[in-house]
Amino acid sequence: MMNSTVEHDVDAEITVDVVVIGCGTTGLALGRLLELEGLRVAVIDRGRMPMARPRATHVDDETMRAFQTLGVRHLEKDFSPMGIYRHYDDKWRIVMRMDMNRGRTEQGWQSDYMFHQPDFEAVLRGYAYNYANGGTYFGWEVTSLKDAGDSVLVDLRETATALDRRIRASFVVGCDGANSGVREFMGCTQIDHRATHRSLIVDIIPLVAKDNLPPGRDAFIQGAIRNPLTFTRIAGPRVRFELMLRPDDDSAAFARTEKAYDVLSPWFSPEEYRMLRCDVYEWRSLTAGPWRAGRFLLAGDSAHTMPPHLGQGMCSGIRDATNLAWKLGRVVRGESPMNLLETYETERRPHVDTYTRLSARLANKIEALAASEEEPPLLRAEALRPRLGPGVGDDANELAGTLSSQPRTAGGRLLDDVVGYRFALVADPAVLSGTSDRTKSLLETLGIHVLQEFSGEVRDWVTGLGAAAVIIRPDRYLFGTAGDSAELDVLVAALGTSLLPSAMSAS
Repeated sequence: MMNSTVEHDVDAEITVDVVVIGCGTTGLALGRLLELEGLRVAVIDRGRMPMARPRATHVDDETMRAFQTLGVRHLEKDFSPMGIYRHYDDKWRIVMRMDMNRGRTEQGWQSDYMFHQPDFEAVLRGYAYNYANGGTYFGWEVTSLKDAGDSVLVDLRETATALDRRIRASFVVGCDGANSGVREFMGCTQIDHRATHRSLIVDIIPLVAKDNLPPGRDAFIQGAIRNPLTFTRIAGPRVRFELMLRPDDDSAAFARTEKAYDVLSPWFSPEEYRMLRCDVYEWRSLTAGPWRAGRFLLAGDSAHTMPPHLGQGMCSGIRDATNLAWKLGRVVRGESPMNLLETYETERRPHVDTYTRLSARLANKIEALAASEEEPPLLRAEALRPRLGPGVGDDANELAGTLSSQPRTAGGRLLDDVVGYRFALVADPAVLSGTSDRTKSLLETLGIHVLQEFSGEVRDWVTGLGAAAVIIRPDRYLFGTAGDSAELDVLVAALGTSLLPSAMSAS
């Protein structure tokens, strides 16, 4: 293992395929997916231990598919499904009611959960450490980056010992957060979506039962007051109170423990709970550009940040990881040319911009909620499923770039568990048997998993799309669909053109 080599030869230069800087949710997810790609990976983080307090709290059904692939599905038993969100005005009159729980969806999981981020990070740090072709540098800081043309040099230092290391990598991915040093090194600009807010966040574990809180998993927002207040149940038994600050509010005054006691006083006396967190956090709404400069890339908060009102910050970062990892795998192995990486930003940026703009609008509206005269109806939350931007997809197909479903096979297994983190073809056997020999050969060359069944939920999903065959990308988005054997020949050829070096050079 690389870890033991490093311990005994402190002067050795380590060579890897990818260095991931930053071990929050995005960086750890990316490192794990690169492991599934079989690459040599080094993950670096200033923290020796996972941060004890949760930053992200929300997981949607698409992200649960990623968790499934990452090998953390066993944590789902401790996740908490969401309930009804109530929006109140300044007099506690109800403005809107939204049921956030849509039950089990076409993705194979519950629509929305609250989870405990430190548990997720602990598991993935363990996977990273155990990976035979990986190196973990927990408690190390990057001291310099250098573009060496055909590689990148990363110098780092262990904060506890001042021990130095140098790593040579084919690529570096900055997952080092909103204040990214990798982004600064790349010289990126940032677009401000003008929705930067500060919030006092108070997380507690109640020590007594209370009947003056919303029932079950319900939550609320009170707007139209000087400091709008949000209450939500995060992963049980934890609850969160969040107070939005005005521009002229003093962060230090709000971060005092006495302020937290005051905010919670309508519901709890100070001796009735254990306080886990009490600090002011600034929510930014920024998008960096570019996300790639040669052998340097950005993912997660390094590339984009947004207010928390959609619960999509972490989810968007993990989508970055699922999009990028398979592309890095193909490029490192020489299966695709370097310019495949250009599709990372062209696909992901329009997708994440949908969430960023909407969350910015919600953040800017929360101060002005107004009640109606009548009790509002109970609305049901709708799934937001943006389409990927242009990249690796069949341009002629209207379903290309849309999120696939995850049906169960006849044996009861979820689709992703069968096909793994790779391209997959799901097709009517009659259509597949009618394809050309060239198509069959190309499927093997591209390493596409051909699902060996077409019945039940699987068949119903494909035919429900008006198709007889679909190609699913490793990140679970559709490359395209086909209605018959001839169309499938064309579709597979188009995928070859998108991925293979010779085909891309010829085109």
